[in-house]
Amino acid sequence: MKPSFEPLVLKSHPDVGDQHPLAPQYRAVEVRLMDASDIEGQVVYAGPQSWQVVEAFVVRPAA
Repeated sequence: MKPSFEPLVLKSHPDVGDQHPLAPQYRAVEVRLMDASDIEGQVVYAGPQSWQVVEAFVVRPAA
């Protein structure tokens, strides 16, 4: 799996163990919060065969 081109839009901050929203076989193993103007942080997801993918994310709560 390749990282998304755009940051993931999540309803809340991710936690370790959360599933990837587009690939449920991947689980979050590390969450890094950042002080950036365009993203809120990065999540490291681990998948099958020890594969990992790093995704940027932004949080937009549901209305």
